[in-house]
Amino acid sequence: MSENLITTDALRGVRVLGGKKGTKHIGKVRRFVFHPRERRVVGFIVKRPDLLWMFRRKDLFVSVNGYDIVDGRIVVRNAPDACDKGACKALGIDWDSCVLWEGLPLITESGEVLGTVGTVEFDRETGAIARVKADAGATANTLLGTRLIPSSLVRGFRRGIGAVLAAPEGAEAEQDDGQVVRGAVLVADEALDLAAEGSVAEKAGRATAIAADKVNRTVKPAVSKAAKTAGEAVNKGAKATGKRITETKDAFVEFKEEYDKARGPKAKAAPSAQKGTAPVASSKPVSRKNMFAAFKEEYDKARHGDE
Repeated sequence: MSENLITTDALRGVRVLGGKKGTKHIGKVRRFVFHPRERRVVGFIVKRPDLLWMFRRKDLFVSVNGYDIVDGRIVVRNAPDACDKGACKALGIDWDSCVLWEGLPLITESGEVLGTVGTVEFDRETGAIARVKADAGATANTLLGTRLIPSSLVRGFRRGIGAVLAAPEGAEAEQDDGQVVRGAVLVADEALDLAAEGSVAEKAGRATAIAADKVNRTVKPAVSKAAKTAGEAVNKGAKATGKRITETKDAFVEFKEEYDKARGPKAKAAPSAQKGTAPVASSKPVSRKNMFAAFKEEYDKARHGDE
């Protein structure tokens, strides 16, 4: 994008200085004036402060190439072609034919209304328009977003359609057969296909994408790590349970061997032994309760990272 580009919003309300030394306060930028046929800004109107807060002063027209920006302020050049009639003569324009674009309807060649002319981006030196923002009102802009229409799709000002024209101060309001002239800014039908920027849906989609990225970068690895930890805990618990079961099995095998040795091939049961009474093992087997207690102990260790 060219460094010379600036927007009407950036200049509106800026303090304007002038005079021989460029230090005299003149007023503030109020409106922007456009060429009646070409797609360019020809200058801007400066609202001058009232004299003694009582008498209204006439607005000042400053040419698009009749000023400089110094320390964030506009300084009108001390030259006869910088403002008013001298500027119009140098620009080759008829002041009564100039147009105020801002607020005019934006209408496509097929008759669709895209909104009204909002912020206009233009070249500071030549005034050539770069882009026009279609303004549909604050609420609609928030919900639906705004379209930035490039100059290649802007056909220019057209009379006979749109809204009643507001003439610059000092210019006579035109009439056609006794009726006030209407006007609009015509744009190509391709402007309808331009994607709206800054809408609620776009912001929601952007937020969703950011959230998804955060999930992929933080939540999913954490869940994966937790699942891995839980799996390791289960494996350790199962291993501990299997170990206890094996110990229990070995204890019964050892008991049986010792019992068979003590009993002998022809040994008889002791007089005190009763039918259906199991002998007491020399090695105490591990109960199911102890098996699952061991499982839980190993599982908890694995869950908390203990070795």
